[in-house]
Amino acid sequence: MLNRMASGALVSLTKISPTLAGKAKGVAVDSRLLKEGDLFFALPGEKVDGHHYLDEVASKGAIAAVVSESYAGHSRLPLIRVKNPLALLQELAKEVLECSALKIVAVTGSVGKTTTKGFIAHLASAKYLTASSPGNSNSQIGLPLAVLNHTSGDEELLILEMGMTHAGQIANLVSIAPPDIAVITAVELVHACNFEGLEQIAESKAEIFSNPKTRYGILKKSIPLFDKIAGKIACDFHSFGTGDADYTIRNKNQTFAVLENGVEIHQFDKLPVSGKHNLDNFLAAALVAKRLGMEWSEISERAKTLFLPPNRLQTIEKNGVLYINDSYNAAPVSVKAAIDSMPLPSSGKRRIAVLGSMLELGKFSDDCHYEIGQYALDKIDRLFCLGVECTPMQNCWNAAGRQVKLFLDRSELVEELKKTVMSGDVVLLKGSRPWNLWKIIEELPS
Repeated sequence: MLNRMASGALVSLTKISPTLAGKAKGVAVDSRLLKEGDLFFALPGEKVDGHHYLDEVASKGAIAAVVSESYAGHSRLPLIRVKNPLALLQELAKEVLECSALKIVAVTGSVGKTTTKGFIAHLASAKYLTASSPGNSNSQIGLPLAVLNHTSGDEELLILEMGMTHAGQIANLVSIAPPDIAVITAVELVHACNFEGLEQIAESKAEIFSNPKTRYGILKKSIPLFDKIAGKIACDFHSFGTGDADYTIRNKNQTFAVLENGVEIHQFDKLPVSGKHNLDNFLAAALVAKRLGMEWSEISERAKTLFLPPNRLQTIEKNGVLYINDSYNAAPVSVKAAIDSMPLPSSGKRRIAVLGSMLELGKFSDDCHYEIGQYALDKIDRLFCLGVECTPMQNCWNAAGRQVKLFLDRSELVEELKKTVMSGDVVLLKGSRPWNLWKIIEELPS
């Protein structure tokens, strides 16, 4: 449902009639996802151009289409011609937020941002009327769509995820949705093909603190260039994580404690989510909730019902085999964390890792894949790799005389798994999103 303030913003930005603007029930950029009553934005893409789908969206009930002023074609739809449809989409979201009194929390990070965003939304919704961006809607297109389609205009709080593939993109997102509170969860080699190294990634992530509206920041102490980035932050901020961070976590058997400057300030029950790395994600979320005015006791009670997003450490048992579906995406640090999170198999059974290649690593790809192969040697019994980028991983295991197979096609991998896995085994599925490794569980026989 379109934000109630979007119609007026659309009129002011395009001069279309209030009657037409008032008919819009939502906005869409993908003809496959468009619903009757939506306003369609025809965006040019790397593989497809939205201008080629005007007939399709007209037949599906779009009320109008925003097209480039250079578009020479015609349509059954009313056409709103603008210089740049994407710029209008972003400006529309920006104007909607400028008309609102809600607080904005923005989360970025090479890994952990979607989970942390979800944790923040879950904690804060116990006290505030809260909206958050769905899934991983964190891009130059996804964020404005989230603002327009997934907020009503009545919220007190909006939690947004901000992603990037190039420098400058976070800065543009915070210009659309200036955060009151900004969070960096991690800086790792993700989308590294577009950067020279971790330092450049860190500087680009730090753009999340660049807006003067931001009053509070939270950042992982272990990020590269921490001191340099911290020295540029104009707002109040705290660090979290391990070592000498302002806020840390200490495990205490079935409970854990949050410490501030080494002093215990609150004790929590064991979280209902697995993965040691999710303790850090929770700590970041808890610090946001505290800054928003929640008491530690309120945060502790709400934490009892936390849950992970889809395809994160999801456990599924099939034919006696325990599958750990952590296939949402993959980077070196997240693959290591997933391996460390695998439970022990039944006596005499095996830990098997099915690892799809980590994409968009550029010149760092070979070293990163070899690093994972080396890391898995004393933690995994058998290794199945998917994707040519995994060749260094295969070479590492071959050199160690360990059982490893490399596949270029998922269907061939599935056939091999059918012959290999046995009741009692634990199988990890982890890889970059385009491999769709979560489908393997569906493709294996019941």
